[in-house]
Amino acid sequence: MLHATIDEITDLLLSSRRLRDAGWNSRSLGEAVDADVLHRVRRGWFIEQSRWSELLPESRHRVEVVAAALAAGGSDPVFSHVSAAVLWGLPLYRIRPARVHVMTAPNRRHSIPGIFRHEGDLSHSEISEVGGIRCTSLARTVFDVTRTVSAEASLALTDAALASVGGEPWGFDDDAARSLLDEVVEGVRRPGARGVVQARRIADLADGRAQLPLESVTRYRLHQLGFARPRLQVPVPRPDGGSFWMDIAVEQSRTFIECDGRTKYRDGRLRGERSADDVVLQEKVREDWVRGATGWRVVRVMSEHVRTVDAAASHFRAVGLFPRRRRSTP
Repeated sequence: MLHATIDEITDLLLSSRRLRDAGWNSRSLGEAVDADVLHRVRRGWFIEQSRWSELLPESRHRVEVVAAALAAGGSDPVFSHVSAAVLWGLPLYRIRPARVHVMTAPNRRHSIPGIFRHEGDLSHSEISEVGGIRCTSLARTVFDVTRTVSAEASLALTDAALASVGGEPWGFDDDAARSLLDEVVEGVRRPGARGVVQARRIADLADGRAQLPLESVTRYRLHQLGFARPRLQVPVPRPDGGSFWMDIAVEQSRTFIECDGRTKYRDGRLRGERSADDVVLQEKVREDWVRGATGWRVVRVMSEHVRTVDAAASHFRAVGLFPRRRRSTP
């Protein structure tokens, strides 16, 4: 399944009341959890372990958020930070939330098991509803997350948020993306908010043309290593009259960077009717054409190549992409 929508999750979740009506008791539920038949999402809510195991981390946290919303009954909490992010469908790069995050009025920050309460005021415009669940608005979510997680995760999330309003790179709506970013920047200007230095830096670097977190992280490593701002999703004319779209173009080195995850080759749903060998061959033909048509080099980056800035510097040097002196900013 990998991804699961809010509606799909609602169908997958099993309440203890529903299970008891079906003949389960406390002992059999505990045995089912111990035997990895059921996964306990939170007190009173379960999901089949086989379903849980299929889900990506973002969808797993979405399950936890939906379960918390169902458990809340009529209290109608406002989910925030990374919990709002997964409701909006934003990526959590190397983040595994331990608790569900909600926003509460000042002086009511006391947290309960499984729930982390953030104290803060929200205007009416900063509260939205996604799939019937209340959460912080898209702009407020980006503002809150970029102040509280790593820079790499912040940029991946902000890029994805801009992409969600800007659309596909080849028809990108710059005005819509700029409008959202302006809302985020307005939040950054709030006095006293912690983490605003990083949030401001991420807002300056963000670009909704990035299609995957790996592209965002690779671009952040280039920034850390002193490269000028690259172009994203650059079209190269194809022999049949269409275009090949190259992930990242580093002008100063006349180099295209293609960001590849292993899923592209291993997941049959992404390959369609093609074998992994077919995908590799087509990629090679594509790269040969791009090199011949542009005179630029093409290098590939996988997640392990940019896990740290030192790993990125080593990989870039190995493929002949030499960084300038590293920036002083992290």
